[in-house]
Parts: sequence; C-alpha cells; structure tokens
Amino acid sequence: MKRLAVHSSIKLSVRFFELDPYSHVNHSVYIQYFEEARIVALSQIGQDVNTLIADNIALVIVEIHTKYLAPALLGDQLTVESGISEIQGASATWLQRIKRDSEVIATQKTRIGCTALMGKPKRFPQELIHSAQKLIVPEEWLA
Repeated sequence: MKRLAVHSSIKLSVRFFELDPYSHVNHSVYIQYFEEARIVALSQIGQDVNTLIADNIALVIVEIHTKYLAPALLGDQLTVESGISEIQGASATWLQRIKRDSEVIATQKTRIGCTALMGKPKRFPQELIHSAQKLIVPEEWLA
C-alpha cells in the first residue's frame, strides 16, 4: 500500500463533564475522542456510517492500544489526527494521536474488523480500500 502520510483531523474542546475527580479528562473519554475522529475521517472519504450500512458493512473494534502521555484539562483545545497504516483482508489498522498545540498527549492504535451487518467477517470492499488511500500513513507516524 502506498504511504502518503495524509490524514484527517478534527478539533475538540475539553468540556467539564469529561473530567474525572482529578480535574483532567477521564481515560475513557479519550476512546470517545478517537472514535469520533474515525467517524469523521470515514465521512471525509465518502464512507459515512449510513453508506457502510447500506453496503452491508459493519466496522468493529478488534483491538485498542492507547497511550496516555499527558493530561488534557478543562478548556484545552485539542486536535485529533487519524490515519490508516494498513488494510489487509478483513482487518485495518488505524493510527491516531491527540495534540494540544504541538504536544502529543495521547496515541491510539486500533485494529478494526470488517463484517457483514449480521457479524460474519468479510474482506474490505475494493471501493472502501480505494477511498481509504486518502488516509494512509506510515507505521512510524505515531512515533
């Protein structure tokens, strides 16, 4: 797969209800930030959730590895960047990072499985693979 180092990004503001008792974003909220960014990235390449459903495609989380490098605090302006490092068969690997200004405060590597809506694994369709080329980044992108 061609490595173009192109990615998607969204901006978020930390909200009060996302904080834990220690006044920083709860670890579970980062997972939601990353998920929202993947959904936006898919929409940007013409593969929004409704399109996937109409094509009998479900993208399911198989594995998540998250690293928390620094806390996000109330009012912080964050950027969530998303790219895909690999699509092979019925599996894709997403690489994502959250930045506050230029500082990376969290990273996530997520393996996504492709299934039919009823749950049977299936290969990623060629059209989706072609669209995803716009999001390809090298594995080293998280480093």
